[in-house]
Amino acid sequence: MKRWQDWLQFANLFLLAAMAWVLFDGMPALLRWRQGHTAPPKRPEFYDWVDPAKGLQIIMFYASPGVVAEGQSISICYGVANARKVRIDPPVDTLTPSLNTCLDVTPVKDTRYTLTAEDGQGKSATASFDVKVKPDPQRAPRIEYFTVRSTQVNREGTAHLLCFSTWNAELVEIDPPAFPAWKLLQGCFYVMPKEPATYTLTAHGAMGRKAVRRLRVQP
Repeated sequence: MKRWQDWLQFANLFLLAAMAWVLFDGMPALLRWRQGHTAPPKRPEFYDWVDPAKGLQIIMFYASPGVVAEGQSISICYGVANARKVRIDPPVDTLTPSLNTCLDVTPVKDTRYTLTAEDGQGKSATASFDVKVKPDPQRAPRIEYFTVRSTQVNREGTAHLLCFSTWNAELVEIDPPAFPAWKLLQGCFYVMPKEPATYTLTAHGAMGRKAVRRLRVQP
């Protein structure tokens, strides 16, 4: 009986020693072993475009809105990864590489914007979109009048004073030329034709639009 109790006591001591090893030495070793055999955490796919190994990328390039009325502004947004230089054509501002930047521009006509990104090692990437500008009838150039204000006859011939008035004109010109192209909205000028002549007044406005009025005078 005594011998059996001795074996039981020995077995208890062995179990206690084994448990102590597991708690204070074996468990940390086991954890270190598992960590060494566990794959490193994977980068979320959302961040894949900033991985330098993937090289130069244009993340986004768009306008909001894509269709505007004449005179209104739009927001152009762009984002690039692993770029050293960026530019937008037609030029809109001095740009720097960014993951997410927006800027306001006011297109004066239908325009295609192109983003070019460069990585400084000879590689480039481009992206483009179109913005449509809807004409505003209230901004169209028009000629209020183009008429002979007065006529004078002298020994050199007949001089006519022609006067005009325009709205929304960026440039006014006359053909046959009687004065250099003007940026005036209204004015008068003399002509002294040697034979019957037709003068054409053209008022140029935004978006390439124009208004035309003709006036025939006698010598």
